[in-house]
Amino acid sequence: MMWSPVITFLLLTLSTICYGENPGAKILVKEQGLKKGVEYLVNKLMSNNTEYQLPDVSGSENIASEDMNYEFTQIRLVKFHHGNILSDWVPETGMHVSMENGSATINCNWKIDSWLIRDSGRGILTISGLSISMMMGLRRIDPGVPSISLLDCQSSIHNVDIQMLDGVSYVYESLKQPLQDVVRATVNRQLCSAIRSQSTKWDESVSHLQLNVTLNPFIDLDVSLVGNPEITDSYGCLGLKGLFRTHNESHSEAAFSPAPLNISIQDGAMIYIGVSQSSLASLASAYYSAEFLTFQVSHMEGSKALTTAELATYIPEISQHFPNSLPVKILMYATRTPMVFLHSKNITVQFGGSLQANAYSSEAKHESIFSANIVASFQVNMSMSEAIGARGMNLTASMNLNRLQIEGSQPKENKVAVTEKAVQQLIHGLIIPSINENLSRGIFISSSFLKNATVYPEEGFATLAANIQ
Repeated sequence: MMWSPVITFLLLTLSTICYGENPGAKILVKEQGLKKGVEYLVNKLMSNNTEYQLPDVSGSENIASEDMNYEFTQIRLVKFHHGNILSDWVPETGMHVSMENGSATINCNWKIDSWLIRDSGRGILTISGLSISMMMGLRRIDPGVPSISLLDCQSSIHNVDIQMLDGVSYVYESLKQPLQDVVRATVNRQLCSAIRSQSTKWDESVSHLQLNVTLNPFIDLDVSLVGNPEITDSYGCLGLKGLFRTHNESHSEAAFSPAPLNISIQDGAMIYIGVSQSSLASLASAYYSAEFLTFQVSHMEGSKALTTAELATYIPEISQHFPNSLPVKILMYATRTPMVFLHSKNITVQFGGSLQANAYSSEAKHESIFSANIVASFQVNMSMSEAIGARGMNLTASMNLNRLQIEGSQPKENKVAVTEKAVQQLIHGLIIPSINENLSRGIFISSSFLKNATVYPEEGFATLAANIQ
């Protein structure tokens, strides 16, 4: 059915990441975004030049004082022009989508049976002035799945032209107008009936959506709905749980209860995605539980291998213990769940972990240069840009060290006792450039219809704003 991508667009663009009574994140679609998205999806569907099978039409009418039975079967929509597409939000209900002044070309098989005429053949129906108006309702049903329903449907057809091929078609010229009136009335009656039947299939499909999404072999994201959609006359918004967790672990709900999230709507953008601090906190916890937060620094300045001689530029005492230059590997890993704080200008990450540096005289033998437990605060800045050579966007970031503290005593097997100042210089000079090199490559977000995306942090959440192509 040609309207099915409209529902797909609605469910995708209204997806929000929420948890508890307040959403952990939101996607807010303005009325301009809804209109543009519906137009995009209908145009994309029509560009596929796919034939659509339509329901059979049959009945009996009194034509020219004769009772005539008719059948139109194998009805195939081979050409369609949607005319003007209109869509808008319906407050506290859903959305209204209409098509005005559309046209269609339909191939079919026909059969006529009466006392005077009994014949069959192929036919071409040309429909013009086609209008359809649908009111779609959106709500949440247990256990947190979306439900859609057709609340109202109206249709009208201005004109139907029938070309009867095969058979003794010249006989039908006198019957053409009455037949066209019958077909117009019958198709008009069945059109909304077909849409209503299709809407039931849409609802059945979305009710079976997988709401526990596997992001990788270790981490899941719960995206079940937490409430009915918030719909006004200018935007629509849904709420999902949005809790990240590892496969073998369940988080306490109270541990990731978000604060209220109010997206600031700015002029120009059609879609806004707001991600809260609590959702990012559950993501950081899941990554820590999955033991993903380990960083190895083995290079400096591109492909140049890190050595004890280069490390001595930051910690001169190293040259006394390693007069001959040896390869070095620096390992930094988390020993507790990182804490994420979203501010109006940036993102702050508080990291508690261990920093280790080892010198390798061979692949199998190494010595500890130093090891220290640290607590560090990092400032992260994010940006969004159009991807080069692909349809989508590229999310990039960079980070800086705000402050650092060494916790506890350092192990006796260390060759060097490092100071906080030395570790700060090391992180500034080696570790952060290595991490930023990876962050600068960015995360590609595939999208064939979003453009002009920007991302900016706010107090307690971050927002992405974009338009639809």
